[in-house]
Amino acid sequence: MDWWNVSVFGVIPVLCVGVIFCLRRKALWTAPIVSAVLTILISVIAMPSILRDREHRAMFFGISLPLHLVIAAVLTGIAYGAVYFLKKGRSQE
Repeated sequence: MDWWNVSVFGVIPVLCVGVIFCLRRKALWTAPIVSAVLTILISVIAMPSILRDREHRAMFFGISLPLHLVIAAVLTGIAYGAVYFLKKGRSQE
């Protein structure tokens, strides 16, 4: 499932951080949480065996989801850095 990998580890975290960054910067800390919830929903819809099969469940919740959270947290940190530099640039004007 190549589309699943691309969406879970790339598209979903980038979109969540980007949308929250543009709409509500003070709520940027929620981006990894929102991203994880969307990932779980999409994964369960795409592959219901994640909840039924013990091996799939262990791989998803033990490897894929923590890796996804790390990616989302790093992107959120980068977004916070951008917010810092944007505020710093405005204060100098």
